[in-house]
Amino acid sequence: MIYSKCWLQLGRLPNHNLLKKYLPLEKEHLKTSTAVADQNAHGQRNTTLAWFWSLDVQGDTSGNDWMTEFYQVNWLRTKALCDHWNEEVILVKHEMQWMINFFKHKAKQWLAHMDNAALNEMTGHACYAARQSQIYHDLARHAADLFGKLIPDIQGDIQVVR
Repeated sequence: MIYSKCWLQLGRLPNHNLLKKYLPLEKEHLKTSTAVADQNAHGQRNTTLAWFWSLDVQGDTSGNDWMTEFYQVNWLRTKALCDHWNEEVILVKHEMQWMINFFKHKAKQWLAHMDNAALNEMTGHACYAARQSQIYHDLARHAADLFGKLIPDIQGDIQVVR
């Protein structure tokens, strides 16, 4: 490949920083994308442009509508991908809180079962319900501890009230 041979020779030249700008060319950099032909094709969400598309080449978009559109489409795709992951972070934070809330809710439910079993003098059922309530309480506390280390604003106060 001509580029690879030139790149190796460029590395032998003294006192330059061109190898920081011109990176090695890999086979995966040369794969074509169907996103230009079919923007709705599956599997295009996480694709990125090869490094050489980000080179600042003077005048590559002037008088070339196709290149201008190419850069605009890829900028929009990258922005959409960034927005998507920002939304994912928000959702995961909420899901962490929902999990803690679910465990607290289940602990309260089992406490109610325990009270009901105790009123009906079903000692075995009451013990089982108390154990289940304790399991869910422990799960809520454990999740709150772990999630609280990652995200300080997680509501981790675990107090199961009857």
